[in-house]
Amino acid sequence: MTSAKGSDLRPLGPEERERLGAALNTESDRIMLRLLLETGLPLDDLREARVSDLDRDRGHLRLKRGGMSVGRGDGNRVGGEPKVEEIPLSPELLATVEDYVDKNPGKTYIFEGRCGRPVGPKWVRCTLLPAAIRSGLGDPRAGTDRK
Repeated sequence: MTSAKGSDLRPLGPEERERLGAALNTESDRIMLRLLLETGLPLDDLREARVSDLDRDRGHLRLKRGGMSVGRGDGNRVGGEPKVEEIPLSPELLATVEDYVDKNPGKTYIFEGRCGRPVGPKWVRCTLLPAAIRSGLGDPRAGTDRK
């Protein structure tokens, strides 16, 4: 599944991924980066993922997308429920997310910011971009120059 908006990140080679991941400060941030890179989804589609959205048996992450809309032609209707999409995760990524969730019990969201709320929409600018600059990669966002 891909969003109409597309990924927040430009394609990164294996060495660039490694450098960027090493420059991030927390395990949560490194897992978010992996999900962004491996699924190609934008941050807005991942940041509100709940622990209960992780389907361990099927190896999927269920994401609620959409909701109330008028005339978009996407199958949603006013007052309708959000569309649920299942994102398959590689066995390695699934194991990493499961391990992280198991080590952090009591969370509602996989990626929690302050006060038990989901990580904010500024994560790319405030967390990922400074890590990319520290690692010498320049701006990792899609549609930007490399350095």
